[in-house]
Amino acid sequence: MNKITTIILDRPGLSDFSQERNRLLAKVNTDWALFLDKDETLSGPLPENLDKRFNYAFKREDWFLGKKLCHGETASLRFTRLIQPGSGQWVGKVHEHFISNLQANLQGSTLKAKIIHNRKITISQFLDRINYYSDLKAQEINRFSLFELLFYPCFKFVKNYFWQLGCLDGIPGLAMAVMMSLHSLAVRIKVYEKSFAGTAAYPGSC
Repeated sequence: MNKITTIILDRPGLSDFSQERNRLLAKVNTDWALFLDKDETLSGPLPENLDKRFNYAFKREDWFLGKKLCHGETASLRFTRLIQPGSGQWVGKVHEHFISNLQANLQGSTLKAKIIHNRKITISQFLDRINYYSDLKAQEINRFSLFELLFYPCFKFVKNYFWQLGCLDGIPGLAMAVMMSLHSLAVRIKVYEKSFAGTAAYPGSC
């Protein structure tokens, strides 16, 4: 019989999501830990017998502005969330992911149940999240690239809205493509901004 501890990550103002997940994982004394965010639920039950050769991933069903997103980047995401304690660690301050350690060397497997991610937030709240998450992501990047600043946000929009058919999700699909592009732009501008941190004024300012 599976012994699972469910961990809901709901601590505002985190500066390092991996650090918090690793801290919580270290306290687990059951065979498995299931990680969910506060706006996530599972679509169905977990298998009665889990194979300890694996850590398990889930496909995510993304909802935004009251609509299920069937296309775009978010519709194809998978997340490793059912984890055996001691088998690895989370990495990345934000948009973190789990890496199995060499001793455990566990493979990944995807379960049938999905993570239902229902964003019950306004556009204004989403913009606040973009500002918050882009701050954390920019802290991880030490090299500014003008090429990425000029082209990657545009590429991100084209990829989500056209190549991955986000256009078929109507206004929510358009809004999501714009928001993801805006996040990419904000990250790269903030990386550029870091080079002036601590100065009294930016070069050329009056």
